[in-house]
Amino acid sequence: MLKAEEIQQHNKADDLWMVINGKAYDLTEFAPNHPGGFKILLKYAGKDATEEYEPIHPPGLIEETLTKDKHLGKVDMSTFKSPDDPLAGPDVTGSKGEIVPTLAGCLNLDDIEKAAEVLLKPKAWAYYASAADDERTKNWNHEAFNAVRLRPRVLRNVTPADLSTTMLGHKSSLPIFIAPAAMGRLAHPEGENLLAKVAGDFNFPYIVSANASIAFDEVAKKSVAGQTLFYQLYVNKDRKKTEEQLKKVVNAGYKGICVTVDAPIAGKRERDERSKMDAESAADPSMRDSTAAPAASLAASMFSYVDPALAWDDLAWIKKVTGLPLMVKGIQTAEDAALCAAYGVEAVYLSNHGGRQLEGAPSALETLLEIRKYEPQVLKQCEVYVDGGIRRGTDVLKALALGAKAVGVGRPFMYSLIFGEEGVKTVASILQSEIAGSLRLLGATSLSELTPAMVNTRPLEVMIYDGIYTSPSKKSKHKL
Repeated sequence: MLKAEEIQQHNKADDLWMVINGKAYDLTEFAPNHPGGFKILLKYAGKDATEEYEPIHPPGLIEETLTKDKHLGKVDMSTFKSPDDPLAGPDVTGSKGEIVPTLAGCLNLDDIEKAAEVLLKPKAWAYYASAADDERTKNWNHEAFNAVRLRPRVLRNVTPADLSTTMLGHKSSLPIFIAPAAMGRLAHPEGENLLAKVAGDFNFPYIVSANASIAFDEVAKKSVAGQTLFYQLYVNKDRKKTEEQLKKVVNAGYKGICVTVDAPIAGKRERDERSKMDAESAADPSMRDSTAAPAASLAASMFSYVDPALAWDDLAWIKKVTGLPLMVKGIQTAEDAALCAAYGVEAVYLSNHGGRQLEGAPSALETLLEIRKYEPQVLKQCEVYVDGGIRRGTDVLKALALGAKAVGVGRPFMYSLIFGEEGVKTVASILQSEIAGSLRLLGATSLSELTPAMVNTRPLEVMIYDGIYTSPSKKSKHKL
């Protein structure tokens, strides 16, 4: 077996070995082509990179990527000492007297987020929390919900509370689903497997990210029998690879395809980029005073394969390959919602990617109001989902009252992974309790009783587009 002393000698750009999961690999020739940039590899040259590698790469990737002659063999890990990592997370032992967040102290989703900021490693927090440019759109997503007021009805019998609904014909115990979000293992080794387990236990859908840190087929194998899993699709520049992937998705038992269309390129996520620059500086001290552009951020690296030429006509191709219902994620205007209906899409998914793509894009709630104003028939032709900024049960009810079928929750579930399975359960339980309580306080006992008359959207209506409008459906109406 190889020992640490030998591995550590290969720590240069032209002689770069690395240890992952107890095995050594020669990455010298691969390093210049690494999608995440060369500098981060140099940081771990001659070292054990398992902790950095595993959360953001699916199992088996390095074995498949490198030729057999680059597989150097097993390593005696007892010969390694744990290196001091300048990017390691905060000390959470309490030895410095700081207040350590606990799951028991988390009463709402904001508490979960605050805990994650303390407990996650800086790089993981930067990836999850990052958004485009100044992150104003991310903040506005939630502020849009706050701008809408409720109009509760009283003296009604609200003894029972039925929160059940369906998504694409599949039953769900709650009007929520886990929105597609990547890199679950940045927070917990079991990452997406835990999200799937809890979604199955609670019986609500989970849209598995195309960039999940656990392979989609493994997530499906470990899921609860009969649970509803949908697959998020980014179309590859190599369409044959997409077809092969989709066939595997169908065989794995996924119930529908969620094609994401608002990310032909990665948005400018400065928080994520800054974290990447910190990693490069740690790898090479000369970078600390460098003005050279850093390597691609984690987000930009993951989007390098996405086909920016994707167009409306390609939707028929996706449906033909899979035979599964199709939802289109990333719709931000009434026109595109109408086009979704015209192209036979089963579900229109209103989203600005959690504010991570185009700064200044409308919140999903604004887009929903725009659809009600210009293309109300879409709400009858397709199921409509929203995500972005959901932090309370009342946020869910506001979207449902305005015509949404279900609401996606992303970041809170990712943050909760820092507490493992119990953390994910806590987020689901909080939302379940808040939705049930608020539904009854609103004067309803089932989701079907929610109506637009139960919300006051006037403060938000001033943000709705009011210019010249040409409807793709030629049946435009102009009343909310």
